[in-house]
Amino acid sequence: MTPMIRFRQFGRLMTAAVLAAGCSGVFDVEDPQAFGDGDLNDPVIIKNVADGAEGSLQQSIDDVVVHTSLLGDEIESTSTWIDWEDVSEGRLRGDWATTGTFSGTQDAVLRARFAAQSAAERIKKVLGASANTSPLLTQVSWADGFADLFLGMSFCEGPLTQGGPRSPNTAFFTQAVTKLTATLTLANGLAAADQAKWVPLIRASRARANLYAGNYDAALADALTVPAGFVKNAVYAEAAAVQQSWTGNQLHQNRNRSGGLRRMYHNRVLGTFGTAYSTGYLADWFDPTKPDPRMAVTRKTGELGVNNRFAYFGITKYNDRGADQPMITSKEMDLIAAEVYMRKADYTNMAAKLNGLRTAVGLAAIPVPSSAAAAQNALLNERMAVLFVEGFRAYDLHRFNLVGTVLGTGRATMLPLSRNEILANTSMKEGEATCPKIS
Repeated sequence: MTPMIRFRQFGRLMTAAVLAAGCSGVFDVEDPQAFGDGDLNDPVIIKNVADGAEGSLQQSIDDVVVHTSLLGDEIESTSTWIDWEDVSEGRLRGDWATTGTFSGTQDAVLRARFAAQSAAERIKKVLGASANTSPLLTQVSWADGFADLFLGMSFCEGPLTQGGPRSPNTAFFTQAVTKLTATLTLANGLAAADQAKWVPLIRASRARANLYAGNYDAALADALTVPAGFVKNAVYAEAAAVQQSWTGNQLHQNRNRSGGLRRMYHNRVLGTFGTAYSTGYLADWFDPTKPDPRMAVTRKTGELGVNNRFAYFGITKYNDRGADQPMITSKEMDLIAAEVYMRKADYTNMAAKLNGLRTAVGLAAIPVPSSAAAAQNALLNERMAVLFVEGFRAYDLHRFNLVGTVLGTGRATMLPLSRNEILANTSMKEGEATCPKIS
């Protein structure tokens, strides 16, 4: 059973326990499967608490991927829903007036972080002195730090602590480094098998945090320790609605409802499309005659989006609602190393990292860049291909100040603070926003 499944089952049991507590009379029964607060102090059950916290984090990822992919240059709204159009066109400002789904995107990550912190407190209470050598504390501490990464990558501001004031997105990366460093200390104290499971994940996560925090040497040091083939997925399942991936639903299975490939890339699609859906690929950035298998789309002749405005190319990376989503991988570590080499003007080692990724999928190696501009272009092109619709592209355009250049001026470059957070957090007031930045 996956952490996500455990979390959702656990949540339903807790709800049942709460509802039962409000009833009295002849229908009162004791639910043998319901967990009360006292039950959570059982060392056996406490694993469900840890798995639930991680499951909450995994559950929050798919919303973030969809919305940041819409905000960036990967997909655009093909529906008739104005809120989708607003994100797709970057019509977002500080203290955004929408409260529903889009506020819920940041809310979900904040809840996941709180769940991880609450789980850590519970684990320490239940396990006492042995908590620090338990993989459960490492698990939830990693989830706490990783949530900060997604908050910093996606939203221009937010609370660093529950109920805290507005802080800029960059502060989340600094905080993530601190949290993940402490978590690595925990992981290094575990048994060998648990170390092997958690240390690469924590160091990979810290590599990303250090990169975005501007700690380039530290980012490189962590990235180079992560073994080839490493991957940590957010796990989903088609079989039950509570376990389904929204990304797989919105970008492929439920075609035409949210987003298809941006029109600016339609002329880069290589493929032959007939009356049935068939697969095509965006052309390799470095050789437009060759398809890049990492950027696959689907189409049938003449198909328009639901809005009937333009041709629709669906995204096939998540081919159903059970498709797992990469959270962090060794491929990203190669890209981090390449970026650090680029920033050091070591274009030879940069090209070597990029070419390792390219040759692995049958693409020709690129020459060593001869200028800083060419190096940056190569890095960002390869990052888009390798990390296609995984939640990175919008922030890449933001941090390299390319939103206006790529998508046009007057657009928000990040998602704004959740309106739900503004209304619920007594440390915040409406009208205090200083972001998102407008290109």
